[in-house]
Amino acid sequence: MGAILDPIEELKQHSVTDDHFREIDITSRLQQNMEINPYKNTSGHRSFTRKTVMSIVIPCLLLASFTAYAASGHIQILNNKGEVVVKTIDPPGSLPAKLSGLLEEYRVRVMSKLQQGELAAYYIKDDYINEGNGYDTLNPVKFEYRPTDYHSYEAFQKEQARTSAPPIKKPGSLPDGVKFAYGQVFPLGPQLYGEERAQYDALKQRLMHQAQSSTSQEKLFVEKLAWSKASNSVVYLSDGKSSTAITITAGYGKKASFTKLPDTSPEKVQLKHMEGIYLQHEANGDLVSWYDPNRSIVYAIMVNVKGLVNKDELLKMAESLIDE
Repeated sequence: MGAILDPIEELKQHSVTDDHFREIDITSRLQQNMEINPYKNTSGHRSFTRKTVMSIVIPCLLLASFTAYAASGHIQILNNKGEVVVKTIDPPGSLPAKLSGLLEEYRVRVMSKLQQGELAAYYIKDDYINEGNGYDTLNPVKFEYRPTDYHSYEAFQKEQARTSAPPIKKPGSLPDGVKFAYGQVFPLGPQLYGEERAQYDALKQRLMHQAQSSTSQEKLFVEKLAWSKASNSVVYLSDGKSSTAITITAGYGKKASFTKLPDTSPEKVQLKHMEGIYLQHEANGDLVSWYDPNRSIVYAIMVNVKGLVNKDELLKMAESLIDE
């Protein structure tokens, strides 16, 4: 999502499989549920209780669950309903090499067909990719998007407003030499839930029909999609040497997972009136994330240049993005 850096592709490559936690699959880069490994050295979107009368049972179960989770070295943040909205998880396994190579080959082909601002759905006519890879066989329709870079904050702000993108305020409390480089927004694609399920099913049917009725050797079938609403916003900050020294992301969604490496110690932090999670890694920089319950937006700031900011500076930067 060329030469154009794709932040959602970055998040996807850093993503994890956590089926017990996620509600929205991230096969596409049009994500709501952000599952991020910020420490992997590499550079979409569908949304997929029983009450008890014994009031004493619920808090006991919650306490037991939280204690076991904390004992593993992980932390989690709950909303006012007691639901987990941000948490840390163990590092995931990597994609099978064959699957990863094939998906990247077709991704590059699709990207070559797109202009800035264009979104495409595609289907790959390949039994291994769709049925035999043993990793992901539930997502035959995949998505690609080539973002537009907005090199002034004012232009980026206008695009956020036009597409109803999750807002990212112009960050304050920046270290000397760090400034806005560019921003991007990413579209909300067809959903697998609610009223939009029919739209996704129709898209899937069209692409698969093209593939099944084709008499050529072509395996890639692409359809460009119109879009008007955004699901994710990304801001890049430059330190004068790297235009992606710091990444700020915002995504509509319900939950976020962040990978904790064995030598990292996550901690809860207070960001004004919100709780956040702070992760530090000596070799790869820091990360802070929080969840805005009023707007259902997950925010994260990732420092991509080691030593660029310290913890206090990063937390102040995060607080500058939070309304009073």
